[in-house]
This record gives sequence, structure tokens and C-alpha cells, in this order.
Amino acid sequence: MSLRLAAIYTTYKPDAGFRSRIEGIVSRCHATIVVDNTPGSHVFEDASDLTLLQDGVNKGLGRALNLGIEKARELGCNAAILFDQDSTPPASFIDKLKQEFTQFNSTRICTGPRLLDDTVQAAPGPDTVESPARPQEVTCLATSGMLFSLENLGPADSFSEAFFLDFVDFDWCWRMRAKGWKLYRLDHVPMPHRLGLAQRHVLGLTYHVPAPYRHYFQFRDTLRLLTLDYVPLYSKFRFGILLLPKMLVYPFILDRGVERFKWMARGIVDFFKSVKGVGAAGQKLL
Repeated sequence: MSLRLAAIYTTYKPDAGFRSRIEGIVSRCHATIVVDNTPGSHVFEDASDLTLLQDGVNKGLGRALNLGIEKARELGCNAAILFDQDSTPPASFIDKLKQEFTQFNSTRICTGPRLLDDTVQAAPGPDTVESPARPQEVTCLATSGMLFSLENLGPADSFSEAFFLDFVDFDWCWRMRAKGWKLYRLDHVPMPHRLGLAQRHVLGLTYHVPAPYRHYFQFRDTLRLLTLDYVPLYSKFRFGILLLPKMLVYPFILDRGVERFKWMARGIVDFFKSVKGVGAAGQKLL
């Protein structure tokens, strides 16, 4: 399969280092599409080689990805790789991922890298040689670094726009697996990525700390996942069983505990109200 690859970035108030982080991707892809969810206006420096989709509205992650895929098709691309603005792919990343992807000789697979937390591990140097490893079949992949063909995607295979932020990637992966797709994590193809605002270490365990409003999506949409028949039973158990400990512990071990608890409680309430999309978090994100 000859890949005409589109890199699709979703951004929200990107920092000054965004352009430098994507430099190695732009030169190696047929098109680089940036779907900007920054409310109001944002000026991208040196954007002549980018395809910018900007409307001054935070549309949510799912909607942004769907718009990026639609534009990729318009530009003649037959495959897409997705990135968050916080990812820092090494210069050789695209070449390695494309090589691994084409070896599967299938248009019904999705591959992704091994994500490295860039706060604790630096990006591999240009001369770093990764040890050979077999692709690991998994049940879901994180959005950033996903590579898949566009040829077999229909309207029903779009990213969900109901979740807005969290679980958009997992929901898509579970739906595609139910349709016979295979998902592979390439542990020998690493990519540094920002996994949280900060980290906390308690009793020997490491916690990635999200912004307080993220708990709203985590609680509301975890409960929604429990109602969906294509979500694997063990995933429902894994995500569902953690809600109560998070609600009882996180407000005490993380900063801004009262604020976090309020977002958790609001997420639970809005689940029972069948609120979807940005919901109460609109006060922070719109």
C-alpha cells in the first residue's frame, strides 16, 4: 500500500514551541493539517506549509479529528496519523511508523507508538537504536501517534463527538475492534508526549495529575462507557471500579482538592441528566 499520509494535529491554545515540535513531521507527510480549537483567534507563526482549519470555536476533540480526516481526503490522502499538540515526535518517527504499518499489508489496522512521558524521559537522540520488538496487539491506543488507512472508514466510523475530550480515542478503538480491526502498539517506536500537568508520588505509586476540570469528563463519561455494549467488560470494570477511590482520595492527595471534588460531583450529576459534549466544562473551555 502506497501511503499518502496526512498528519492531523488538534490544538488548543498551543504554546510557542508548537512549530518546532512538528518540524520533523511536516517535511515527511503529504499534508499537515492543524485543526485549531482555540476560542477566539490564534495566530500561527510560519504556517505557509500547513493546512489550517480555524473557526474560533472549541469543537471538542472528536469533531476536530473528523474535520481533519475530511480535509485529508480532500487533499488526496489515503492515510492519517493523529497528533496532540503536546507530542514531540523524533525526526525519524514518521519513517519508522510508515515502515511498520505497510508491513501489515492491511487497511483494517491501526498502529501507534509507545508513549514516553516527556517530563521524566527525554526524547531519544538521533543516533539511538531501538531494539527489535514484535508489535503488540492491544485493545486501545492513545490518540496521539495513531496511524490508520482512510480507505475503509465510513460515516459510522467517525470519532464520537459526544465525549468531547476524554475517551474519544478509546471509544473509537473499541468500536473499530468490534468491526474486526486490529490495533497494534509498536513498543520499539517511542514518542515523547506530555501525559499530565504534573506528577505526584504517593506510597511508591506515580499519579499523572490532570487539570481539575478534566475530572468532570472522567466521571461523567466513565459512567457513560458502562452503558455501551461494545466496550469490553474488563474495561468497564477497570474504569468503573476506580471512580469511588478517586473521589475519596484525589481531593486529599492532589492540589485544589475541593475544586476537583466539585468537578467530579458535577460529572456524576450530568451523566444522569444525559449531558454530552462540553457540558459544564464549557465555562473553562469555550
